Amino acid sequence: MKNTFRELTLEEFETFADECPSKNYMQSPAMYNRYQKIGRECYLLGLLNGDKVVVAGIASVIYERFGQKIFTFSRGPLTMDAKNTKPFTDFLDNCKTFLKSKHGMVLQISPNILVDEAPKDFTSALKQHHFKDLGEYEQVKWTYALPFDKIENLPKAVPGEPDEAAEQILLRSFRKDHRYTIRYATERYNINVRKLDVSEYNILLKMIEESGKVHGFVPRDLKFFEQLADAFQDDVVAMVAELPDGTPIAAAFFILYGDEIIYLSSGLSREHKKLGGPHLIQWTMIKYAYEHGYKKYNFWGTNPDPENGVFKFKQGFHGEIEEFVGTFAAGLSPLGKIYLNKLHYAKQRDL
Repeated sequence: MKNTFRELTLEEFETFADECPSKNYMQSPAMYNRYQKIGRECYLLGLLNGDKVVVAGIASVIYERFGQKIFTFSRGPLTMDAKNTKPFTDFLDNCKTFLKSKHGMVLQISPNILVDEAPKDFTSALKQHHFKDLGEYEQVKWTYALPFDKIENLPKAVPGEPDEAAEQILLRSFRKDHRYTIRYATERYNINVRKLDVSEYNILLKMIEESGKVHGFVPRDLKFFEQLADAFQDDVVAMVAELPDGTPIAAAFFILYGDEIIYLSSGLSREHKKLGGPHLIQWTMIKYAYEHGYKKYNFWGTNPDPENGVFKFKQGFHGEIEEFVGTFAAGLSPLGKIYLNKLHYAKQRDL
């Protein structure tokens, strides 16, 4: 049966995304709606075999250079069969033609495909279709995740039925110092963890900004988190850890999508960094993920360097590193090809 390429309706894309093994929040109807609301140019594109969508994604403009546009599939495109590169590359060839007609200069892709699950010829196949391997560029290549089915003796959760024995198995799976810190935060310091209302997101931003000054990163602004809350509604959660007098000591932002909860961003008060606020927030959300039937708790981007402090923190929960195939880009115009020649493979982003 011949494949066809066209723009999809939102309903078509939603049906496909819900069933797709590589689904993720960046390639979701909610993210498309966010782009629409903030005026970001984007297109729902799909390759169909008969009437069945087999590859699809949201292509959006992230930059404009010299009057031309750089399009990206953030954490996409999505494919029903990661082992079959032919539909994937057919889709990309059609995308290049379509996006060039929209004054596209470069097309970037960052497929949500693990290295271990990709076919051996994946990178070479993309190179044959004029895509350059950029490594960890724009999107994280390594994440750190806690799959609940890999925790020894942990029973499958029954949503709505708390299981204290299972909770103890989950807690004991963490590194010893993390278990102690969680216990001290609760019993010695009486730290409370609660959900922030969107009107309180300035507390979250203040914590993130304080961490940014220490670690040298520029945080997202308040509008970014408010937009995600508006787009994803009940599927985003901001949590704060507070002292008994209500003083915030740490905060974090999470997205609940598909089979996982994603820990997206966080910050803490340096004055109270030894009280275990971040540990208690993570423990609260890990318990929530398990108890509500999510398959995985995703700590998101990481630098898999044993000397990296953030990596050590995430490692304490005894999850596993996930390596994705990375970012690839193709020039859509003569200027785009010149621009692309100046970009080099990135082994590690500054997270």
